[in-house]
Amino acid sequence: MRATEAVSQLYAARYVVPQLDAAGPGCKFINPRYFLVNGPRIRIGSHLHTMATRERPISITTYPDPAQTSRITLGSYCIILPGVRLTAATSITAGNNCMFATNCYLTDADWHDHYDRTSAPGKTASIVLGDNVWIGDSALVCKGVTIGDNSIVGAGAVVTRDVPANTVVAGNPARPVKQLDPEQAIKRRQDLFETSEDYAAFLERYDRFMLSGNSVVTWLRSRVWPSREH
Repeated sequence: MRATEAVSQLYAARYVVPQLDAAGPGCKFINPRYFLVNGPRIRIGSHLHTMATRERPISITTYPDPAQTSRITLGSYCIILPGVRLTAATSITAGNNCMFATNCYLTDADWHDHYDRTSAPGKTASIVLGDNVWIGDSALVCKGVTIGDNSIVGAGAVVTRDVPANTVVAGNPARPVKQLDPEQAIKRRQDLFETSEDYAAFLERYDRFMLSGNSVVTWLRSRVWPSREH
């Protein structure tokens, strides 16, 4: 596992990071060959963690407009899971500690006019996510939406209007279904890096737990004679 991670980080440093306008320290890319960067003016903060797969690549795209204004900016300590798409004709901005679940899609444009379907990008309006926002599995965030700090977009929701801070929304179109207590502390991804335990030690302990009992024999058995345990 360590060797695989080392190779992934070398690949990302050679082929992914140079395509970005800026990338903070501590970023980790799992399967970086499926992390697709399309266009300029894409900036990411420190400790971004991404996990892409061949079936569900991650796509970060800025539209090649003549004015060169389209941009995507992600804060620090964000996480992006397989199948996420961020597509900006104007701008998509996310604060720190944001989480993008599998297959969610953020787009700040219609991409075609209702009547003129021969040109792009159609109507556009920036998307802004505050700090610690969580976008759920397969959710869609549309143009012109601002989502406040700590808010959650439920799985499969379609967000067409602004979401206040500390609000959970769900449905199509998305509507508030719950309010979070602003006085109650929320543990953020950033907190993993600010504990007394080094983050690398935390990951090693986690990996040991997840891989406990694994061996070459059990791996071969899972291939030849699979069971619930293997």
